[in-house]
Amino acid sequence: MTAEEMTNRYLQRLDKRLMAYETALNQTIADIESDYDQGYLDVTEAQWQDIIVLVGGIVQTNTRMIHEASECVRTDGEVSGSLLNLLELAKHFATLDFSEAPLIKQEAKAWHK
Repeated sequence: MTAEEMTNRYLQRLDKRLMAYETALNQTIADIESDYDQGYLDVTEAQWQDIIVLVGGIVQTNTRMIHEASECVRTDGEVSGSLLNLLELAKHFATLDFSEAPLIKQEAKAWHK
């Protein structure tokens, strides 16, 4: 396997992983809205503003904004359920940790064969 083939294979897997994270993010946002509408999620006005900034930071891949907004969500009120899920997802986007390290190792092993 050439280096180009290995890179292409890895990028295809990363694309799939990113799509999965995008789907998880969209579902989490929908869950937050649903939980709020049904009265299961009690957020303060400040937390709503923080959530908007947090999602904006994720969309813009602005790690500083993600970290700051995540911290504000926690300090401005209680965090649980779907809101906690959002903060966990935000952590992955902030660190660009999409759990691909094992795939990199697998690709390297395949390349050396």
